[in-house]
Amino acid sequence: MDINQVFGQGGLLSRYFEDYVPRPGQLELAQAVDEAIGNKEHLLVEAPTGTGKSIGYSVPAIYHAAQRGKRILLVTSSIALQEQLVEKDLPLLADLLPWDFTSALLKGRNNYLCYNKFYQEEAQGTLDYLEEPEDVTKLQTIISWARRTKLGDVSELPFEPPYRLWRRFSTTSEECKKNDCSFREDCCGYKARAAAKEADLVVCNYHLLFAHLQVRENTEQDLILPPFEVAILDEAHKAADIARDFFGFRLTQGSYRSVLRLLLHLGEKTFHEQVMREAEQLFTLLAKHRKSPAYRIRLRTPDIVPWEDLVCLLGEVRTVYNEAATTTSETDLRAELKHAAVRCYRLATQLQAALTLADPAMVTFLEEDTRKNLVLCAKPISVAERLRQNLFDATDTVIATSATLSTGGSFEHLREELGIPACRELVVDSPFDFLQQALLVVPEDLPEPNDPAFPATVAHIFADILELAEGRTLGLFTSYRNLNAVYERIRSCGYRVLRQGDLPRTALVEEFRKDVSSVLLGTESFWTGIDVPGQTLSCVVIDRLPFPSPEDPVLDAISERDRQWFTHYSLPRAVLAFKQGFGRLIRSTADHGVVVVLDRRLISKPYGRVFTASLPPILKSRHLANVRCFLEGGA
Repeated sequence: MDINQVFGQGGLLSRYFEDYVPRPGQLELAQAVDEAIGNKEHLLVEAPTGTGKSIGYSVPAIYHAAQRGKRILLVTSSIALQEQLVEKDLPLLADLLPWDFTSALLKGRNNYLCYNKFYQEEAQGTLDYLEEPEDVTKLQTIISWARRTKLGDVSELPFEPPYRLWRRFSTTSEECKKNDCSFREDCCGYKARAAAKEADLVVCNYHLLFAHLQVRENTEQDLILPPFEVAILDEAHKAADIARDFFGFRLTQGSYRSVLRLLLHLGEKTFHEQVMREAEQLFTLLAKHRKSPAYRIRLRTPDIVPWEDLVCLLGEVRTVYNEAATTTSETDLRAELKHAAVRCYRLATQLQAALTLADPAMVTFLEEDTRKNLVLCAKPISVAERLRQNLFDATDTVIATSATLSTGGSFEHLREELGIPACRELVVDSPFDFLQQALLVVPEDLPEPNDPAFPATVAHIFADILELAEGRTLGLFTSYRNLNAVYERIRSCGYRVLRQGDLPRTALVEEFRKDVSSVLLGTESFWTGIDVPGQTLSCVVIDRLPFPSPEDPVLDAISERDRQWFTHYSLPRAVLAFKQGFGRLIRSTADHGVVVVLDRRLISKPYGRVFTASLPPILKSRHLANVRCFLEGGA
């Protein structure tokens, strides 16, 4: 295809947008994607903020889908980007481009209304049951919506329902009765999959892609997603961690409580109590072990607690369920029993694998959930070989893209994390003039981050920065300790201070956006996805370089296996996170601002050069007073 016919001056985009100016980076991206699909090659491409990345890859994807019969998969990690593609970008291109194409959004089962659960609760008279009194309005809204919706997509609701409510109206892939469900023909998830089978472009998230790869690996069939020749992985810097989580598992006492519920329905109250006591005892022992000196970061020796009795009991429960399924005349109950039997087997297998440390390629560890319940977790140390075999070797073209993929000009870390074979690599130029638009400040006389005085120093300097920047600051922190130290220092500073946890994330960002002089403080989840152009975000303050926590079980396992773990794993991950945080500042060609890093290691350590080499050309200063000078100069 001729990329210039769409992106060039006088092209289709210029006829659609007034004052259209071609972006060289976007054109270069689109050309590379077109060539990769046409040549059946893989491509790694870093496209900085402002490139117009989603339009850049969507145009050649649409061309090859419509003109060459390719099925294209567009994969993202965030709902926001999925909705941008489905509600904005693809409809725009459908109006603009001369090629007819169809597209569909496909989500995991738990995003769709489950009629089986809905009507079951209605029949049992439990629809109005409330766990929390404040849920009454939300519950009534969900019930009213469930009676009239055609798509059954949870995103149609005017709010994000809490899990305690939505779980009553949705199902998971494990719980779903699939072909055994009496509502199969009306199933919202089933209809969405049917639409995806007919679409040229399918938009989905990484969890759905990895579920598809796992099922295809086990069955050699395309049961989750339709077959595809091309996969475009956006936000690809997150893909490896999402894959680790997906291909691992998490077990709680609640996992067993859920699968044992049907024993009560079968009148097996005594047996139910016996199995629950065994599960409770096991998780009590695990919680005790986690708090003992014998536990450090992850499980290192097998059989730390007795597990055999619970595994045997789960086998007996499975037998009870299978036998009951063969004798009941109730179709729905039979389906539930069959699926519960499968879940019993899976829970027993996972429990045994976790506590025997059966797979040396998996790391097993203990943590607490938000309610302080013990969670037994396992995840693969590496997903590279699995993704290489099931995705890259099995797909004509995989394009991995993000605003942050390279470290120090190299894609090596991402290639190794994702198992990417030989491919073309490209970093397109940013459309922003960072030498004119941004300043990087690393103040003098900073203590080391491990110095006891560091949190107090960060708080003191942060307060000074707010005076220099007149509020208008996003604080990005690597720990709640530093965040809270700053909050206590500045809470009465005269500017509105918004702190992570005080409101939902989206509400905090919206309040920050509306109040020009406000201050927003956040940890890890605020380093990405914050898009606030204009004066409201004139300064970004980073407390310290975002190295992975030494308490990370995967890092701990890698450090035992690789003497160069810092260079191969910890440093590149920190650089990518740093680039994400830095990227919150300049969001348009009109933006002007300062990034202040309160970590002296950026200057004092040799590896600091890897961080600075990964940034665009930018003015640098060691003097905090230059924050005001630079901002006033761009006013």
